[in-house]
Amino acid sequence: SWNARNWSPLIELLDTWSPLLPQFVMDNVLEQLVLPKLQAEVEAWNPLTDTQPVHSWLHPWLNLMKARLEPLYAPIRHKLASALVNWHPSDCSAKLILEPWKGVFSQGVMEAFVVTNIVPKLVAVMQTYVINPHQQHLDVWNWVMAWFDMMPEPCMVTILEKNFFPKWLQVLYTWLTHSPNYEEVTKWYTGWKSMLPPSLHHHPIIKEQFRQALDIMNRAVSAPQGLLGQQPGAKESMAYLTNVERQQELDRHVKPRRDYEAMIQTVRGVTSAASLTLSFKEVIQKKAEESNIIFMPVPGRYQDGKQVHRFGSSLLYLDRGVIFVFNQKTWVPTSLQSLLDTAG
Repeated sequence: SWNARNWSPLIELLDTWSPLLPQFVMDNVLEQLVLPKLQAEVEAWNPLTDTQPVHSWLHPWLNLMKARLEPLYAPIRHKLASALVNWHPSDCSAKLILEPWKGVFSQGVMEAFVVTNIVPKLVAVMQTYVINPHQQHLDVWNWVMAWFDMMPEPCMVTILEKNFFPKWLQVLYTWLTHSPNYEEVTKWYTGWKSMLPPSLHHHPIIKEQFRQALDIMNRAVSAPQGLLGQQPGAKESMAYLTNVERQQELDRHVKPRRDYEAMIQTVRGVTSAASLTLSFKEVIQKKAEESNIIFMPVPGRYQDGKQVHRFGSSLLYLDRGVIFVFNQKTWVPTSLQSLLDTAG
């Protein structure tokens, strides 16, 4: 009788003989001798008391057993779920146990397991998280963010949107009412932003939270009776930060610029290189005329110092070859083709 946890000798033996044995013999060995032994070992395994992780002695069989191991996965998940009932996110061992199963469990099964058994615990600790600009502890934050690569991105976005950002924005607002050092505030803002995974920076919901923070900070330095605006360099620092954020957003939308350059070359009537000197506004005007769409300036309305135009039912302004359109809430970059599709 062989020990299921001492897998190496038997696997080496089977690897040696498999080229020489008929396939039906190998199938019989795996299904009648190996699988029952592994099933019994899984049944006896207790994740709370066993010091040897189940994957350490089961995964070596993946190459030989393949789909034959599938019946063992549901009992393993059930035992892991039971073990996680009293788990706290400060205990990093849970992730160490689950990570090896990525790629073994299907992505959907793994994500469902994490959403059911891990996410509620992360939400609970994030709800109790104290945000303090003067003495910030990051333990809870790190516990939660450690699971980012194990869950669907929208799930992490929801955790932050519902349980972190409302408190974060409130703390920022309260802090600004007490005339803090503005350089400290901007460092706090950029510091928190840097701690998010890069892919989250571009998520619309996350971007909106940081946009709200910038608005709060801008209003604080612009208030007529406010003390913050009197701090040397505060307004300049805020203007610089806002411009940096805006430029980063513009840099992410080079495609609309490429669309513009391509459109110039395809605008009807372009017959010579001289015609390529058409301004972007003229290109849009030309396309509007071709599509019977009204394109005209809105009297007295400007955004960031740029004239706002009406294009059909849309409002837009132009900034360095990029179209910004108003989506009922904020100004977002778009391409000329998208603008035409929307107006059409």
